[in-house]
Amino acid sequence: MELNSDFNPLSGFSDDIHDLLAEIRFIAGSRVRSGVILNLMGGEKRVSEIRDIIRTSNSATTHALMELEERRLVERSSDTCRLTSKGRLMGITLSKFMNSMDAVRLHREFWNRHSIGSIPAQFLMDINVFRDAYIVEATSDDLQRPYTTYLEMLDNATHLRAMLSCCLPRHTESIAGFVETGGRVELILTPDTYHVFLGESGLMNLHELMDSDLLKIGVLPENQEISYLISDTFFSMSLFKRDGFDSSKTEILMGHGEEILQWGNRLFDYHWSLSSVLDSESLGSVRETPLPLEE
Repeated sequence: MELNSDFNPLSGFSDDIHDLLAEIRFIAGSRVRSGVILNLMGGEKRVSEIRDIIRTSNSATTHALMELEERRLVERSSDTCRLTSKGRLMGITLSKFMNSMDAVRLHREFWNRHSIGSIPAQFLMDINVFRDAYIVEATSDDLQRPYTTYLEMLDNATHLRAMLSCCLPRHTESIAGFVETGGRVELILTPDTYHVFLGESGLMNLHELMDSDLLKIGVLPENQEISYLISDTFFSMSLFKRDGFDSSKTEILMGHGEEILQWGNRLFDYHWSLSSVLDSESLGSVRETPLPLEE
């Protein structure tokens, strides 16, 4: 379920949307113009250098530079050229757009098979962080591969943040094993997984762990279609399969770069802000409705 249905990426734009789209087409619609801007992101260059890098003719390079100069995106002095402040901002925007499109292209089958409704739209705007991610999927020979992969990743971790929309005995077992070795866990549950987690947490003294700040638990008001983990070194995410796709084989999208870790932590902070935070006194036996939660 999407938690931010009121988010509108076009809010705030004036009626000159067509002028804005024309500006985008001017930059992205020409291989030479976009190539010039992207290559000048690294700093001032000679015209001949740019020509050789983007592999085009003298006339095409000169024409593109004249057009960019007219729009005050590039400025030239003698035989060198550089981006203006506006040009650099356009270059950063173009680079992010291209990385976002690449992230969609590289993992197009994953996105097509899964529901993204539980990822807030403002986070999808930064989908470029998944460009360097990779997919770990269950196979007929190794159905547990996604699970064993993130268990291996936890070996060197000291802090785990997890959001679970599906809670199996192996999940509570791995959390129990993690805190036994001194790791700290922040855990977000849904109304459904809250009950399951309490019922499966016999290996843990939840009251003691929460009182010692080794375990923090928040409960979202609604069920979701996303689960994810963030540690010191990795982010992994699984989404519910869309109708018509085989849900028996798990797939997770995993990454290790700084950008994807920051993205995952921001997503966790967002979901945590919507959660009711438990203390040890709030815990009890499994009930039909959660015990009163403390903000």
